[in-house]
Amino acid sequence: MSRFAQKGNGNSAAVEDLKDPRPEAARKRLRESTDRSDACEAVREIVSNLLGCEEMALFQLDPKQGRFTLIWSFGIEAKTFHLPKVFVESALPGVMDGDAYVDEGLSDAQMGGKGEKATAFVPIQYRGATAGMLALLRLLPQKGKIDELDRGLFEVLSQEAGKPLFGGAAGGAARRERKR
Repeated sequence: MSRFAQKGNGNSAAVEDLKDPRPEAARKRLRESTDRSDACEAVREIVSNLLGCEEMALFQLDPKQGRFTLIWSFGIEAKTFHLPKVFVESALPGVMDGDAYVDEGLSDAQMGGKGEKATAFVPIQYRGATAGMLALLRLLPQKGKIDELDRGLFEVLSQEAGKPLFGGAAGGAARRERKR
């Protein structure tokens, strides 16, 4: 069926509800990732092109220490980057439970040495638990806010990015790096 459904004699058109193709495209790209480096590039593509954010950081959870370690970033200076107080105080429990945190403009989620504003924290699940987190900073100027369709992309990132980032060859490479 076409995008527009004709009613009556053709004088009025109703817009048919369209399914957002972005989650399936994101899912496919993440599932095709071959290693951690490729998975990070897939995350960058999804967040930049489909969500409208070009400043992001990816953290891996150290379950023994219960803290997140920066493993990759794009569009920010990694040396000065740190998780904001609002994340630790209010968003962390939800992220650990697998729920994305979206700043609705009510908090002071400042990140990094330059006081960048955090837009969202997306848990990355692997083997049924939070293994990492994706922090999104400022949205592009033309992107007003995170909407329900964007939250569908968060779900895909949460469920699909863990395996290429923390499992298989990526997980083995990370374990080998820690042993050195």
